Amino acid sequence: MAPKIIYLVPVLSALALPAAAQTASAQTNLSLSAEGSVKVEPDEAVAQFNVQADAPNAAAAQAKVNQAMSKALAAAKALPNVVATTGGYNSYASTPNGQTRPQFTATQSLTLTQPDKGGVPDKAFTDLLGQLQADGLLLNGLSGELSDAGRQSAQRDAIRDALAHLRAEAADIADTLHKKVGALKQLSVNGASAPLPPGPRVMMMKAAAAAPQLAPDKVTISASVSAQIELTSTGN
Repeated sequence: MAPKIIYLVPVLSALALPAAAQTASAQTNLSLSAEGSVKVEPDEAVAQFNVQADAPNAAAAQAKVNQAMSKALAAAKALPNVVATTGGYNSYASTPNGQTRPQFTATQSLTLTQPDKGGVPDKAFTDLLGQLQADGLLLNGLSGELSDAGRQSAQRDAIRDALAHLRAEAADIADTLHKKVGALKQLSVNGASAPLPPGPRVMMMKAAAAAPQLAPDKVTISASVSAQIELTSTGN
């Protein structure tokens, strides 16, 4: 009996190999990519200012910028729900044509943010912007944007949209090849946001003027996904 048991093992192994080969040949690995996007209303208004001053010496130029920035921050902090943040501070010397002595310039940026449904600021905020323009600040940008929380929520929706496109395309390809969608082997998600619509650029005003207005468009948030999906025979 012992010799019979020894010779049965290779026979069974040989019989099993064709079945494994048939299973492997019935499977197809599909590499697929898809994109998704959503359009959402902005949830905050953002204004970007630049404070700039020129003077015969660096100290005088910087003093003018410091004074103007201090006044602007005080006005912004007087409004509820307005967040004021200062940016980079820079100063440099230049020699205008026809002059022998250098002129010094100092600059600093200021960003004002107010949570607003649809990204449309209230009258108090736009009045503040108009006042800062009249005080000599340069309004470089005014736009409706998404807060961090709003962007994260929109990003999740964009990923879900991309995955829905991925599933639909995989099912369509499988049907064309007379196969079934099998296991998900690998998935990669790479979210990306589309550029925001440009806001109006409003030049510096020395005299009082009408407050700037804002009617922002929806913000587009996009995401891309890629996957390796197993396609199996319809007979399995």
